Amino acid sequence: MTQLSEHFSLEEFLRSETAARAGREITLETPDIEPNLKRWCDLAGEVLRARIGNVIVVLSGYRPPWLNSLVGGAATSAHMFGCAADIIVPRMTPAAVCRAVEAAAAEIPFDQVILEFGHWCHLSVARPGVKPRGDVYTAHKVKGALGLVTRYTPGIHEELFA
Repeated sequence: MTQLSEHFSLEEFLRSETAARAGREITLETPDIEPNLKRWCDLAGEVLRARIGNVIVVLSGYRPPWLNSLVGGAATSAHMFGCAADIIVPRMTPAAVCRAVEAAAAEIPFDQVILEFGHWCHLSVARPGVKPRGDVYTAHKVKGALGLVTRYTPGIHEELFA
């Protein structure tokens, strides 16, 4: 096992149910990915874990372009650079996790925190040398002309999933 930080391993960021279903293994495609994952752990993961006093479970970490495409990720997804993770925390709702990140903005220089579909918290840090935006959104599905589309509403809105 390769430790990225005290509480996070590289292997946690290389797991994906979608990749497993596709029969593919996730490997780091460029040498900057592992340092970016370590940076995520140091700037966001470890700080959040200390703040909430609980384990953080990484549902989706690094995504090579082929996996990002399979999951329908944005073409510029921070996951492809090792700068984002979709997380849950036992005994906390995803909205509460997002609010904890937002409340810790002075300690966690996040680029984006997104309550995604009421199921998990997307937490990203900016790429090295880029100023973090500090964006907070809720991703939810709405009916569009061609079917369901994802809308990003500013703020954390768990009522959208009631």
